[in-house]
Amino acid sequence: MARATTIFIFLCMGVIAASVSAIMMFQFARPAGEAFTLGLALLCTMIVVHLVFTRQRDRSDVSARVAELEERVLEVDQDVGNLEGRLTGMETNLPRRTREEIDPLFAEVEVLGSLIKQMAEAMAGMEDRIDEQDQRLVAPPQPRERLGHYEEAPRALGYSGVDRTFEQAPEPPRAEPAPAAPRRAAPPPPAAGPRDAQPDLALRRTIQEALDNNRVDLFLQPLVTLPQRQVRDYEALTRIRDQNEVYLEPVDFIDEAARAGMMPAIDNLMLFRAIQVLRRLSNRNRRSGLFVNLSSQTLVDEKFFPGFLDFLRANQGFSDQLTFEFTQRDVSEMGALEHESLAALSELGFRFSIDRVTNLRLDFKSLSDRGFRYVKLHASRLIGSERMPDSHIHPADLGDLLRRFAMELIVDHIETEAQVLEVLDLDARIGQGYLFSPPRPVRPEVLQGRPPKAMRRAAE
Repeated sequence: MARATTIFIFLCMGVIAASVSAIMMFQFARPAGEAFTLGLALLCTMIVVHLVFTRQRDRSDVSARVAELEERVLEVDQDVGNLEGRLTGMETNLPRRTREEIDPLFAEVEVLGSLIKQMAEAMAGMEDRIDEQDQRLVAPPQPRERLGHYEEAPRALGYSGVDRTFEQAPEPPRAEPAPAAPRRAAPPPPAAGPRDAQPDLALRRTIQEALDNNRVDLFLQPLVTLPQRQVRDYEALTRIRDQNEVYLEPVDFIDEAARAGMMPAIDNLMLFRAIQVLRRLSNRNRRSGLFVNLSSQTLVDEKFFPGFLDFLRANQGFSDQLTFEFTQRDVSEMGALEHESLAALSELGFRFSIDRVTNLRLDFKSLSDRGFRYVKLHASRLIGSERMPDSHIHPADLGDLLRRFAMELIVDHIETEAQVLEVLDLDARIGQGYLFSPPRPVRPEVLQGRPPKAMRRAAE
């Protein structure tokens, strides 16, 4: 339609220009060349005027469309803002509402459980009393001498309510009893065993048995990006099973293992299994990294560390995915030999992280120069009541300060949504805690095989 209109307008312009030329030739007796030139000039003028007005009209239409699009974009932004607010409110209120709805159910279940337990205890006591009555009705009466030292059996066995029938019944007449044999004294209680006297030795024995019987397991807990909560890396955590298949937390055995010099053997096994996990992640085209806790004893063990370093050199391709983690206490107590070992690991491209930070009076530049790229801080120490008394850095400035030295802040032990909001206000980008996921064991089929012979001999 627009093209037909344009063609019609140009035809009209041509007719007008030709009419003007004819009028100039026949009415005013002008030469044909002059009349044709005047008609052509008039035609060009009309074309230019038409194009100018058409361009202005198109520009006005485009401006109106742009203004309309801007209004629509503003409306969409407002809708997105409203949706974000509603989602934030749901994230904050949904866990609280769920707890408020579930807590009464838990309370009722606990009450029912206590009632069932009381009924079971009452039924058990009733059965005991019925059995005692049946025995008194069936069993023949025995002389008092026959009872001997068994009279005190009910109290010795822990019963609080002893039947008083024997005390209230009158004793039948009997002959003078023969001299009773002297009552044997009760045997003395057994002496305290080694576990009671020296519990540390028992714990050492448990750790050694776990190492010998392959009862040292690897658990993984994710580190997520904030606020997206996408899995970024994993932390490898050590768990030991005792002879009863009960897991021991690191806080229960790490100190004793360090005193007994067993940490190099544990680090040996954990490193080998961490490399297995990284291989599995690489086969699945995942570039997630792994944080592995390392003891300072491993760095100074002359028999163990060379094999440890050779194994890492053979697996140097995982250097950008493997991060070794040290506690702040170990870092503060490191000497020249530990720093030399750290330098050897850093030359291979491995990075370090400092954990269990209780004091922010650290030389971040020196740590960064030695290869430390992460600082892990407990959520309660950053935003909770356990504020660090010696800290001279405001929590809101800690993330920017670390990034100046090519380091990143990790906030761990996050357990509530409220803590997530406070951590986001402090510009922390990595989080860890039970809110996102608890530590989970690695499947046995992933952890197959044994460490190299050189590492095993060094650990032994």
